Amino acid sequence: MLKKLPFFAAILYLIILSSCNSRGRQEKQADERLKQIEQLIIANDYNNAKLKIDTINLLFPRLVAKRKIAAAYKDTIIRRESARTIIYCDSILPFKQHVLDSILKEFRFEKNETYQEFGNYVYKSQITEQNTNRNYLKCYVDENADLYFVSNVTGSKTEHFAVQVSVNNLQAQTDTTNKSKGIFHSFTDGGVYWESLTFKNEDDNGVSAFIAQHKSERIKVSLLGKKKISYYLSEQDKKAIAATYDLWTVKKEIKQLQKESEKATVRIGRIKLRYEN
Repeated sequence: MLKKLPFFAAILYLIILSSCNSRGRQEKQADERLKQIEQLIIANDYNNAKLKIDTINLLFPRLVAKRKIAAAYKDTIIRRESARTIIYCDSILPFKQHVLDSILKEFRFEKNETYQEFGNYVYKSQITEQNTNRNYLKCYVDENADLYFVSNVTGSKTEHFAVQVSVNNLQAQTDTTNKSKGIFHSFTDGGVYWESLTFKNEDDNGVSAFIAQHKSERIKVSLLGKKKISYYLSEQDKKAIAATYDLWTVKKEIKQLQKESEKATVRIGRIKLRYEN
């Protein structure tokens, strides 16, 4: 029994030696990858640098020290990308705001402080009290950059659930298979019947975009419901809807730029806090 001990000790020594050699090779390979990551960061090739960082975590799960260095490199990339995002957003926002201010000159701001969280920007020719006795399409944008596309009907009970607009052989139409996308309201006041169908943002299925695109052409409006009503969109309404669609586009862009800038600032702040602690 005692004579076998040197043999087992030798085997144990070889196992330990092999393990050490294997770890040494892994650390060397990890160092090579870390050097490649550093060079990629210097070259501003952040996408490939992040891919290399991911491979270190996958290939060398036990090399905690090397993975910490890789994580620090990733934080460097996030800081630089976030700073670049902030610079870009800050450079574009003043221009977009100037465009927005120019468009808003044709709009009136309406808000009921008691019932509304966000006020609405309504094109001056489409103010409700000036359009109570006709069938027409209307758009408005709220402070949260949401677009509302509204079909208004007066005097005729159609109970319409869809709106179709067409120019020659081209057309756009709200979804007829999913009526819940449109919010329907109706009421009678003083013996006069009114109804409206409202779609929010993309729920209009591209109808407002179609009108904006074809504003210089004759646009036919067809309301689909218990009975069908058709009429041609007035020049005034085409102009109003096109301007409102442009307003929505710019407000969405501004909102997205502000959101991206805020997210980038938060990312940088989190990294700073992590290293301060």
